[in-house]
Amino acid sequence: MEQIVNELLKEIKYELFHYPETTKKQDVKYLIKRLLRPNNTPKRDSFFWTHAMLTQALEAAEDVDALKKYYDAWIEKGLPIYNLDNIMNGYSLLYMYEKTGDQKYKQAADSLYKWVFDYAKEMGNPLPYRRHHPTHVYVDGLGMVVPFLCRYGAMFQKQEAIDLGVNQILAFFEYGMDENTGLPYHGYDTKSKIKQGIIGWGRAVGWLMLALADSLEYVQDDEDRKELIRVFEKLTRATIQYLREDGHFSWQLSAMEGPKDTSATAMIGYALKKSVSIDGRMQKLKVQNCSGEISIKEVIQKLEAALLTSCKNGKIYDCSGECEGFSQYPQVYGAYPWSLGPGARMLLMK
Repeated sequence: MEQIVNELLKEIKYELFHYPETTKKQDVKYLIKRLLRPNNTPKRDSFFWTHAMLTQALEAAEDVDALKKYYDAWIEKGLPIYNLDNIMNGYSLLYMYEKTGDQKYKQAADSLYKWVFDYAKEMGNPLPYRRHHPTHVYVDGLGMVVPFLCRYGAMFQKQEAIDLGVNQILAFFEYGMDENTGLPYHGYDTKSKIKQGIIGWGRAVGWLMLALADSLEYVQDDEDRKELIRVFEKLTRATIQYLREDGHFSWQLSAMEGPKDTSATAMIGYALKKSVSIDGRMQKLKVQNCSGEISIKEVIQKLEAALLTSCKNGKIYDCSGECEGFSQYPQVYGAYPWSLGPGARMLLMK
């Protein structure tokens, strides 16, 4: 496995600075879209959530040099922040400050926190994913923002940052979950309270578990911590029911005869592995799947083994394409950063 992980890390360091690679034809189409629909065509962003997922794998590998090159480039560009997506970079930016003590990384983290704090005042709380849909909360946004908020709050004794993060999770469990299955919708409307997207999209479960796993260790308030563990355990029980015999999760969890999705497998697997490393209750948890009762340790072993079967030449294949909005999940499969980053994190974790 060591060779596979080394190949993944080599690819991560390449994609961090080159993803996405485009053709001239794609560049022309993009320019035309920007001219015709500037407000509806997002700017190309080299510090997006896709890149942030890769930085987290490099943190797990303790590759300070590669992270320094990436974050220094972002700072030199003026630390552009367009959306919540960029805030995901803050999680490993805080690691860089811990490792180096360089004040420029703390100042950058302060800027990210101020952006989120101002965004919450402007747009409301819970945080909408985009300004042009001010009532739409996406579960993706929780995984992008909440771990940074909780880590930042714990590092700099800012309880309001942790409170803001915890509130995002608890609000989603109140308004964004399906009562029958215990699985998340993709999001919800804060005004109408209507739930949006499909139930149990694999990466939606992954984003929610990621938000929980990477935040839990920084939440010290007893009541909040107990509640987060409770909902994490409940979500885990609901999720493992859909673990396939091949050790993967499907792109939509209940579509067990549909395509497997390594992004769902990797994100859920990483989050479960992280949770058992920081909480004794999760370590002892036993759950049901299609084959009967199974321990979380056994689940993690199955997920890792399955993930390894999709690794080839430094990439993790069988990953579903990028989501385009509520209920827009292209059935295009390949190798993308959103399987590569969390997959490498999972395999690197002892």
